Amino acid sequence: MIVPMRKLSLLIFHQDYQTFLEELREKGVVHIHENKKRSAEDEELRQKFILLKRINEMIKLLTKRIAVSNVVPGELQNRWKQATGPQEKLAFYRQLFYAGTLVKENADVTELDLLAFLEEQFKRMEHIDQQIASLEKDGLVYAPWGDLPSERISGLQNAGWDLRFFTIPDRKYLPEWEERYHAFVVGQEKGQKYFVTVQPREEAENPEADVVVFPAMSAEQIRQKIEQLKAEKEGVAEHLTQVAAFSVEFLTTLRLNIGEDTDTLKVKDAATTLLEDKVVALEGWVPEEIAADMDRWLTDKGVAYELQTPQEEDNPPILLKNNKFARLFEFIGELYSLPNYREIDLTPFFAPFFVLFFGFCLGDAGYGLLILLGVTIYKCKAKPAIRPVLSLAQWLGLSTVIMGIVGGTFFGIQLLDVHVEWLEKMKAYMLDSQQLFNLALIIGGVQIIFGMFLKVANLWKQHGFPAALSTIGWLVLILGEGICYALSLQGADMLVPMYVVGGIAALLIFVFNNLHRNVFINIGAGLWDSYNMVTGLLGDTLSYIRLFALGISSAVLGLVFNDLAINMSPDIPVIKQLIMLIILLFGHSVNLFMAGLGSFVHPMRLTFVEFYKNAGFEGGGKKYQPYKRRK
Repeated sequence: MIVPMRKLSLLIFHQDYQTFLEELREKGVVHIHENKKRSAEDEELRQKFILLKRINEMIKLLTKRIAVSNVVPGELQNRWKQATGPQEKLAFYRQLFYAGTLVKENADVTELDLLAFLEEQFKRMEHIDQQIASLEKDGLVYAPWGDLPSERISGLQNAGWDLRFFTIPDRKYLPEWEERYHAFVVGQEKGQKYFVTVQPREEAENPEADVVVFPAMSAEQIRQKIEQLKAEKEGVAEHLTQVAAFSVEFLTTLRLNIGEDTDTLKVKDAATTLLEDKVVALEGWVPEEIAADMDRWLTDKGVAYELQTPQEEDNPPILLKNNKFARLFEFIGELYSLPNYREIDLTPFFAPFFVLFFGFCLGDAGYGLLILLGVTIYKCKAKPAIRPVLSLAQWLGLSTVIMGIVGGTFFGIQLLDVHVEWLEKMKAYMLDSQQLFNLALIIGGVQIIFGMFLKVANLWKQHGFPAALSTIGWLVLILGEGICYALSLQGADMLVPMYVVGGIAALLIFVFNNLHRNVFINIGAGLWDSYNMVTGLLGDTLSYIRLFALGISSAVLGLVFNDLAINMSPDIPVIKQLIMLIILLFGHSVNLFMAGLGSFVHPMRLTFVEFYKNAGFEGGGKKYQPYKRRK
């Protein structure tokens, strides 16, 4: 659900503004209404965002270094532990990066200088790579010729002979050049001939071929330079790897501090000065559940304030409050958009379907069991910050186990074809391919109808009951005619009820779809809505076939890897089992990764497109982010 908000309007005397702002940050519950136009024009704020981007990019680069090697010299670890305060850590970094290299021991080095130093190190490695690539390109010129005897070439030139190097396609080379220009072929590669000519300098002329121009450096000099640059790069990389862990921690703290600065600048841009700059006005939002506490707190602060219910033109921030299960899916909903303040939060309504869809798509009880056990074990040692994600993974793993049993698949093995005594009773609950196909369409229809009920509630909440009459008409038509048809199959005479249901639905769809318009306009709008609804419902329902298709494809791929493991293994004891194990591990790992990715993405697609559309989701809400300390 969406937590109700109260609008907070503040008037603060300019001399008390900074003190009050610090106290408001410590309180940490007020979402300040931003002035986006002024913030966009704030150059200082823009520079802070640029700096945050630099820090984030550097943290990503250094995190990869940590992944490469966690080996840190013990001396550095001890010095880091001894550096307890910000200034001590800064001094540690100054010595770590700069001692004996760029600045003197007592130089005034700031956090941003350290960031710039790290950036320079990565730029240096990139520059070295570019130099190596350029040298290797130059070295390719020497490849067809081998190591040129520079002393003999110089001797020929000193004796008055002109030695020139050429290349030409095989078909264009003329044998008479060997007599005319004293040419001889040095090598042949990829349809090209490489040859030289030796002529008296005063009589020298070129054949109709491409002249080879050698680099200023010799082949040996190029090799030595490349080795030198590689050694330099390894030194820089080794240093960065040693300090990566320290640097990430240091930059994370710096990022928090700069983030707080950006928050303050946003509040500054949001403030409006009144009465010749003597009074500062601020507007913000407070959750209704803590509005009374905020009221008591503000009473003692000597500021003028007002807490009021949001008006129609207001756009309060969104704070979601759901039960323990639905809360796990809030981040999925945020990937698309938060709801606006006046509509229903759909998170608790799509959460059960998402779990079911994931299990349907992955559809292998063995994979589900693997996910469930692996995540459960890891969750025992995981940090609290990622435990909600792991709890979600547990639900998805459990769903996969259940749907894998329903589909009769265990690590690619088709359980319906396995004849084991204890499994025979379970086969009664397993479905074949046709039944799974039908189940996917049924589930899709259920979610679409459920979404339409939510649309009725959404429209009723936002615009009143009359706004929902058209959608109610479609529900009456779909459900009413469906029930009548089902009863007619049982032998009941449902002709009159079907006409009655159809008539009621037609009135709601074509006449009462908007009580404030002319009836003829309503009929036209109803016809257009009917076209969109019929085509849309058909396409939306068919979209759920992907649940069946993904489940079948992962099961088939698992079966293929099982067959490969059996058929491609040689009939040699031990080696047979070893090769089977390698093929099974590789194959099922690839299948689990690909199927798991699809099983997460496609349920999101069904949720954000089919379900959200039929539920009348509008979105566009801004997340509740109170002005507070980030640490």
